[in-house]
Formats: sequence, C-alpha cells, structure tokens
Amino acid sequence: MYLCLDLSSKCTGWAKFSKDGKLIKKGRITPDPKLHPYKRLQYVTDQVRLLFEGINTLIIEGLYVGINPKAVLYLARLSGAVIYTWMSYKFTVPNIYNASSARKLVGINGRAHKAEVQLSVIKLYKFASDIKIKEYTKTLKQLIGDYKEKEITKGQFKYRLDKLSKLIDKETGIGEDIADSIVLGLAHYKKGKKNG
Repeated sequence: MYLCLDLSSKCTGWAKFSKDGKLIKKGRITPDPKLHPYKRLQYVTDQVRLLFEGINTLIIEGLYVGINPKAVLYLARLSGAVIYTWMSYKFTVPNIYNASSARKLVGINGRAHKAEVQLSVIKLYKFASDIKIKEYTKTLKQLIGDYKEKEITKGQFKYRLDKLSKLIDKETGIGEDIADSIVLGLAHYKKGKKNG
C-alpha cells in the first residue's frame, strides 16, 4: 500500500491506496490552530506516523513557493519532519510530486483551481449524487464563462471559486486537502504503470 499526503499548516489531507491503485481510505489531520507552530508540526507528524502501518511507499506533495514566506517555512519544516519520520521508520526515500505535475498525470489541468480538482475527484469516485455533481459542474462552468466574458473580475472569480470549494467540502467532505492527496495517489499509480 501507499500513503499520499497533502501537507498543510491548517489541514493535512491523506489517502491510502492499494498497490493496484484502488483508494482504500482517506482523511484529514487538523491540528488545533491555537497551538504553537512547532506543537502543530509535532501533532501532524505524530498523526502521520500512525498512518504508516502497512504502508510501503510514501508520496508527498512538493512545496509550492507562493507569496507567503511564513507558510512556506512552516511547510518546509513539516515536510522535513515527516520525511525524517518516514525514513527512520521504513528506511526508504519518499516520492515527491508537484501538484501541477500530479494533476497533469491524471488528466487535470496543472493550474486548475482547488474546486476543479475537488470536482474531478468527486466525479471519479462518486463522492456525491449525480444531481450534486451536475450542480457543482454547472456553477463551475458558469463562473469560468463569466470570467472569460469579463462579466466578473479576477478577484470575484477567485472569491466565488473559493466559495464553491468550501461548499463542496461542506457537502461532500472532500476538501482541497483530501482531493489533492487522492490526485497524488492516482498520479503515482499512473506513473508506475507508464514506467513499468
């Protein structure tokens, strides 16, 4: 089995896959935001370690160096702690995929918004009813159309996409964190099949 992690300072998504690429289990690790950053790091690392049982391969989403240096620094520390813990436990090097590369491997636009990634995962695994999937798809297409036709600004577009992402998470339990961890697993399986 392999474990896929979308590490985050707020909420870490994880997914376990069988060696033949079947999703076994998924979830998230959410530390108390009031904890000191190093205590949050310790909490997430401890919770991830509990997921290692029966796992042969670890896949981690690579760091995205965005505009928030404080968040990047925390994620670098968290990634280092998780990698160290894994290598101490299994003595193997984890696989690291950038989000855009993983998305492309599974047929999702590498620059897709989190709501688009969530919707792709929900459709694939039927994590919502057909009616809900149609509803989310219609809303997403409408937003993209409005933006392309310049009926809404870039700021409005991003705000509404974020709102859709939160709605999908609330109604299905598939947030961006879990969706990204699932995409990592699918990408790893597809890359393995392609290479071997």
